[in-house]
Amino acid sequence: MDNAVYYIWLQTVCGICSGVYMHLFERFSSAKEIYECEDFSFLKGKFSCEQKLQKKDLSAAFEIYKKCRNNDIHIITYHDAFYPDLLRKIQNPPAVLYCKGDIRNLNAEVCIAVVGTRRMTAFGGMVANEFAYSFAKCGAVVVSGLAKGIDAEAHRGALRANGYTVAVLGTPIDEIYPKENEKLFYTLYESGLVVSEMYPGCPRTRADFPNRNRIISGLSRATVIAEAGENSGALITARHAVVQGRKVYAIPGPIGSDNAGTNSLIKTGIEAATTPLDVLSELALLYPTKIKTENCASFGPKVSAYGSKVSGLQDEIKEKARRQRVVCVKSTLPPSIASPVVDTGSTGKKILAFLSCGKPMTPDELAVGLKIDVSEILVALTLLEIEGKINSLAGNRYIIGRDR
Repeated sequence: MDNAVYYIWLQTVCGICSGVYMHLFERFSSAKEIYECEDFSFLKGKFSCEQKLQKKDLSAAFEIYKKCRNNDIHIITYHDAFYPDLLRKIQNPPAVLYCKGDIRNLNAEVCIAVVGTRRMTAFGGMVANEFAYSFAKCGAVVVSGLAKGIDAEAHRGALRANGYTVAVLGTPIDEIYPKENEKLFYTLYESGLVVSEMYPGCPRTRADFPNRNRIISGLSRATVIAEAGENSGALITARHAVVQGRKVYAIPGPIGSDNAGTNSLIKTGIEAATTPLDVLSELALLYPTKIKTENCASFGPKVSAYGSKVSGLQDEIKEKARRQRVVCVKSTLPPSIASPVVDTGSTGKKILAFLSCGKPMTPDELAVGLKIDVSEILVALTLLEIEGKINSLAGNRYIIGRDR
């Protein structure tokens, strides 16, 4: 039996975005060894899946495996050589990555994430496309989320440069969402890579889109926030990148709500990027054989806090972005699925109440204590930390924030 079946089994048992994987992979060298283990008392009741690991039914995992093989979906597991080393270093690495498209060894590439709001302005769409174009021209791999708006423009910019681009989904690998990007999906199947930690038919939760943001930043040496409102999901990606120790850049935009999040990042100390070279120059020093800054396309006038005037192809991109914004309509998916940012709501209140005892706790300890899925806990923790209500400590522990 293919070892991938055991990793799929592990994922169906423990769920998406669980901290248990690091504990297991530190102790076992493969998912098959985990499957064959009979005693999980070393987990000490910290994870809700402890008892489920005792069940050794592979039937569901085998059906998922067959569906992947029948639909040209590649399976990359945590211990595979092609599993990105950078992703292994994040707090909650995926146990499995499901991929469609041109498989390349990302360990031999320099990835740059370009992300931003779904409700982009013409200015935001133009700079995302142009920055991604220059990154790809200079040898970088552009990573984004294939959402409408900034993400889609980032992928298009990379493709326009005949570059390689990776799209990380917040949906199961066999779902095309949003439908308006269907053509772009099929283009990436031929000239790029589409990735998800969610297997075909995987149940959906409110946490899916915020959870995928940790993978976008986790794959990348640097993350560029092209345009973001004050409640944009791109800010969660920025926060993940900071926690992961990766460089974060924000492109300054015109003063106003459309760029409130991006400009706020700069005010808090995130480095501003006014040209692609601001990002590429440092990476070229670290990876001189991969990043060639002499190939950087002319960007025209520097982007200023009040925007820039562009012409030619940039005007075409700008007008296209404007039309996309005009026809933008609300998603047909339920708000709980479609929203890029999850309101902490009752989960956040429960976490704050649980932490009020003063004892620092990990996400998994909170999940067990509150009987809430750890993926929902992680999203709520992210938002609570952005709001300043909690602080993160060493060892992935959280405590009530001082400014609460």
